[in-house]
Amino acid sequence: MTVTYTLSTMNYNRLLALVAAITLALTTTVSAKIYTWDKYNIAFEAPDGGHIPFSFFQDPSSAQVEWDEMVMTLQRYIKNENTNKKNLNERLKSRALGFNMYDTKLLEIKVKGFKCYSLEGTMPDGTRCLISYLVSDKTPTVIEVVINYLLGNQEVVEDIIKSFSENNNQLPNEREKPKQKIQKKKDAEKQEQELKKEKKRKSEKVYEC
Repeated sequence: MTVTYTLSTMNYNRLLALVAAITLALTTTVSAKIYTWDKYNIAFEAPDGGHIPFSFFQDPSSAQVEWDEMVMTLQRYIKNENTNKKNLNERLKSRALGFNMYDTKLLEIKVKGFKCYSLEGTMPDGTRCLISYLVSDKTPTVIEVVINYLLGNQEVVEDIIKSFSENNNQLPNEREKPKQKIQKKKDAEKQEQELKKEKKRKSEKVYEC
């Protein structure tokens, strides 16, 4: 006789707990670094070890920081009559469409000194992407932030957005929270494999008697 058990609410909760445990095990806290875009008095806090291409200092309105498994691109704009919530949310969706992103959703991220409009989703290669527009409360500056990252780095990415500051003499926001180490590709693959195994095991248990 074969008895089959389907995934129950209790097993689902255990699966969620396993997800959190695996993510924690694959990430460790490391020191953060303050990166500055001196031309526009912009500062933000992100994991140490980011590579800044030479173009960071040359292009008048864009910049980039690269880690082993994460890339962040910045673009500066000037406010105009179209800089409002409706238009920026539409622009977020348009940018996501241009990247062929799917499973997208708008996010609410609070950033001191800015109005923040954000969207996240999945890229065609399976990686994640977050797009944010930071509209300064005091200057004409609008910053577009695009971060391509692995799923396990979502908390890191949101912390980077929260840390943006428009005065290099001030510490970026949210400094008291340590940054997590950027999750490596091999760790992300291991996490995905473990989750698949656990989901399969919990969704169907077969006993023969």
